[in-house]
This record gives sequence, structure tokens and C-alpha cells, in this order.
Amino acid sequence: MKTVMVSQSVKKVIDKIPPGKIFDYSFFSLSPDKEQALTKTLSRMYKNGELARVSKGKYYKPTETRFGQLRPKEEELINALTSNKKTQTGYLTGTALYNQMGLTSQISNDLLIAQNVVQPNKKLVGYNIRYTKRTVKIKKEYVPLLQLLDAFRDIKSIPDAPIDQSVKILGSKIAELSDKDIKTMINLSRDYNPATRALLGAVLNYYRPIIKTDTLLSSLNPLTKFKIGISDKVLGTKQKWNIV
Repeated sequence: MKTVMVSQSVKKVIDKIPPGKIFDYSFFSLSPDKEQALTKTLSRMYKNGELARVSKGKYYKPTETRFGQLRPKEEELINALTSNKKTQTGYLTGTALYNQMGLTSQISNDLLIAQNVVQPNKKLVGYNIRYTKRTVKIKKEYVPLLQLLDAFRDIKSIPDAPIDQSVKILGSKIAELSDKDIKTMINLSRDYNPATRALLGAVLNYYRPIIKTDTLLSSLNPLTKFKIGISDKVLGTKQKWNIV
């Protein structure tokens, strides 16, 4: 009887969830003793085709059109892949991110997810999901800063993205950060390669000249030159950081 009541309660909640909205167990206000019944109900609805599943414990209501089943919005899917019970487990990086940042116009069905533990690549609702490992601790408040650092690191390999133009775009984003965020970003950059730290330092000197970058500079070998290919007009501070 309890299972039937839980099933009815779960279906009432699902009826109010918009199609394509990804949800998990946290959407249902049930006591711990009813969690098993909740799991069985969702599993049964999935097997019956009433729900579609994007990963273990995460579902959405599918919508059929004459063109086929609509997939969840990209933002919904990314959120489902990078968070778990309000804990940030990863973040979007790669071409899809750089398109969002305005660095490239290239659109990709590949979603590259950075996280501390790498999972096998998979296909999911029309997307190719790939994973890449990060050693830095991932927190929700760090994500925008880590994404900027990834863009600095990948600046030479971003498709259809002239380096000078990318520096201007990233510089404008740096200019909008708070001093606290910049300090955090400098600390996070320790987990990145020297070229990334050098470029970050040069951009900070150019766009936020008041910010102290001594720790960044001291972390670099003064004899190492970084071949990035930025013009003097775009980044006049590059010589200090041995960027050529």
C-alpha cells in the first residue's frame, strides 16, 4: 500500500515538471523510508517509456515530435553532468564552452566535461560526452575562473579563433572580475602549465595593472620563452612575461 501511495505522489510531482527538465531524487520531498519505493517508481516509468534517463538517478520527460524525440536543453544536460545533489562535480570546457564565451563560432555536438575523476566517454541524447581530468579542486564558485584559465591554456588551439581577438575577449572578462576572484584565479593557476600562468600575468598587467602578480612571475623560469603569437598592439605587457 505504501508503494502505491508513493507512486501516486511521485507521478503528481512529475506531472508538474516541464518536458525536457532534468530532475533527480532531490525533487521529491519524501522521508528516507520511502526512497526505495521512489527508486522503483522512477525505474518502472523509465522502462515504460514515460521517462527518459540521462544518467543514473537523473531523468526527464520526453516529448515526441514529427522530427523525433526532443532532447533536453544543452544547459540542462551540462548541469546534470556536472553536479550531484547540489555538489559541483565538474564543469564544461572545450569548444562548446569557447562558443558560449564568444571565442569561436564553431558549434559542436561534443561536450567536454572537466572533473577530478575521469569517466568513459559516452553518447547521450544526441551529444558525444567526453571527460578530461583536472587535479584542481572543483567548487561551484571556482567554475567561471577555471573556465577562463582553460581558455588561456587552449588559446592556440581554439578552432576559428584568432589569438589576438581571443586575448581581447578574455581581457574584457578579466576586467570585470572582482579583486577577490582574481586572487582566487591566481591561486588556481598553480595547477596549470607555465604558459597559462605567463599569459594570465600579462593579461592582468594590461587589463588590471593595479593587481599584484609577483607570485605568478616568480613561479616561472626567467629563461623560458612562450611562443603564443600575440601582437604587441594587443598585449603590450607580453615582453615582461617572455611571451613571443
